Amino acid sequence: MFGNIMEMMGKLQSAQENFTKLKERLDSQSFVETSTDGTVSITLTELATIKDIQIASGLLADKEQLEDTLVVTLNKALDKVKQNAIEEAKKTAKESLPSIPGLGI
Repeated sequence: MFGNIMEMMGKLQSAQENFTKLKERLDSQSFVETSTDGTVSITLTELATIKDIQIASGLLADKEQLEDTLVVTLNKALDKVKQNAIEEAKKTAKESLPSIPGLGI
């Protein structure tokens, strides 16, 4: 009985370490999301830290269009971050955690 508990604790500690490594890896990886018209490019990490925003000079004259383009492009980028983070977390959990009935991993 205690062997199973100790084994489970070891697996949980290993899982915690794997999730820490995943967080570090995602925070070190970045990608660029560009608006459909190419006027805005946003560089952010896989953990949603914005690193850079590039705006075409012609877009600066139209404040409303700039705001709209930023919102759409940022939301598109954040959706990608969420989906990737969810998939990576599922993968890490499946590889790291012991099989727990009802967890659905």
